[in-house]
Amino acid sequence: MASTEIIPGIQVVRGKFADEFGFIASYLIVDENEVLVIDPGTAGDPGDRLEKAIKDLGLEPKNDLVGILCTHGHPDHAAGAGRLKKSVGAPIMIHKDDAELLRTPADFLNKRLVMDRAERFSMKFDKGPLRVNYRGIDADELISHGQKISVGETVLRVIHTGGHSAGHCAFFDVTRKALFSGDEVNNFPNDPRKFYVDKTGSIIAKLTALEALSKLGADHLFPAHDSPHIFADARLQFEAVRDGVIHLQDTVLTLLSARGDADLEQLVFDIKQSRSVPITLSYDALLTTTLHVTLISLSEAGLVRNLGNGVWTTVE
Repeated sequence: MASTEIIPGIQVVRGKFADEFGFIASYLIVDENEVLVIDPGTAGDPGDRLEKAIKDLGLEPKNDLVGILCTHGHPDHAAGAGRLKKSVGAPIMIHKDDAELLRTPADFLNKRLVMDRAERFSMKFDKGPLRVNYRGIDADELISHGQKISVGETVLRVIHTGGHSAGHCAFFDVTRKALFSGDEVNNFPNDPRKFYVDKTGSIIAKLTALEALSKLGADHLFPAHDSPHIFADARLQFEAVRDGVIHLQDTVLTLLSARGDADLEQLVFDIKQSRSVPITLSYDALLTTTLHVTLISLSEAGLVRNLGNGVWTTVE
């Protein structure tokens, strides 16, 4: 079967296992012979199975699919949007601050990650879920915080979080108390403390979003890279993720204090050697970028300062 019902009205289409990224999930909300896709996945998986999943539910994609809704514009979440729209004609919806990634996919490598030329060249041949192997497309609708999106009688509330990326949004189904969190809460399976943000993201926005999302009273948490969490387990995720973000900040401050000053390359090396925080293993650029954003957030808080030439130090 192409999809599996998690709770009444919500189906998951799970892609193949993608190493540390786990199973990338696309969600279908089905209500009154209408269906909405949340995060169409990569250009190949599970995006290539969404039409079949909809047909298996007794629905006709070209008539009954009311929208393709993206939590954000990263390739493992939004790359399948263009293919699905071309086939069935449904509108693509995404926040304006990530719409550029749909329009110009190469911006993910060129503008969203801290990478050197060799790393960028290597990523072009990557076979993982972050590969950029799809054509650009314009969004049909730019969503905004507080907006309501309907499918049948189900209403989703858009919550712009902006932590994982500038345009990241979560979607809350008030009736089912179900939160579709994209990458803002759980980035990777099995360890909620492991996360990354792109260059447009914000650690401050992430912590603010986690606090706000935790107060929604969600009974069901549906991330894109992990198994669904329910009731008490869902609530524990927010605390664990928040602790992970704060621990990374504290670790950066500790390393800078011990060295006196350091650049990004040195901090990446120190964190890898100390194994003091859970880190992404698939791409070095994800850790480098996350540390870059963390330093900016600590600078805004007055805890570190840039000495120039990419060298940072703590503020006494």
